[in-house]
Amino acid sequence: MDNTQLYMECKLKFIFVDAENIGLNQVGNVKATLTDKVFVFTKNRQVIELSERKLFQVFSSYPTGSNQADFYIIGNLVGVLASLSDEQKKQCQFVLWSQDNALVMAFEFQCRLHQVSCLIALPPKNLTKAVPAVIKKEVTAEDRILNYFKRPRLAESVRAMVQLSKPDFTRVLNKFIHNELIIRDPKNKKKWVLKKSA
Repeated sequence: MDNTQLYMECKLKFIFVDAENIGLNQVGNVKATLTDKVFVFTKNRQVIELSERKLFQVFSSYPTGSNQADFYIIGNLVGVLASLSDEQKKQCQFVLWSQDNALVMAFEFQCRLHQVSCLIALPPKNLTKAVPAVIKKEVTAEDRILNYFKRPRLAESVRAMVQLSKPDFTRVLNKFIHNELIIRDPKNKKKWVLKKSA
């Protein structure tokens, strides 16, 4: 086997590292050969220093904000893909180090679109962990009003705290009075209080 055949059989890896998502320890776990191209996306000083020691290329000039690193990763992926010939694409593998499910989907889509080999290095974050086990009941304005009347208060001060319009607040207040949930404070007739707190 001559050197040309050996070179053609080897895959060049383009490794994209979403350090904003995976953190310093996982960046330290990225293994690459001298011929692999490793692109690390971060603004963290420690990650930048580690990446430089490992001879990785660091991208940090993207804007600060939600998903900005993700957009920059996909932009650079598309730039690399556009620079390669069809023959070169066959010899490459594109690797993503991220657990961001939306970024993984976008990365895989671009790889499929350009018909290149794709590998996601980390398992996705478990989506069930993101959903709380107990869904809390939404606290309504009525609940907040009743909560404020646990101690004697002027009606107008409670209205200001819950930030309701005067007609809406008066409607709720009248409902509470009618249902005997709140009563006049025995010590100060200008104030209202929960019946069970009096």
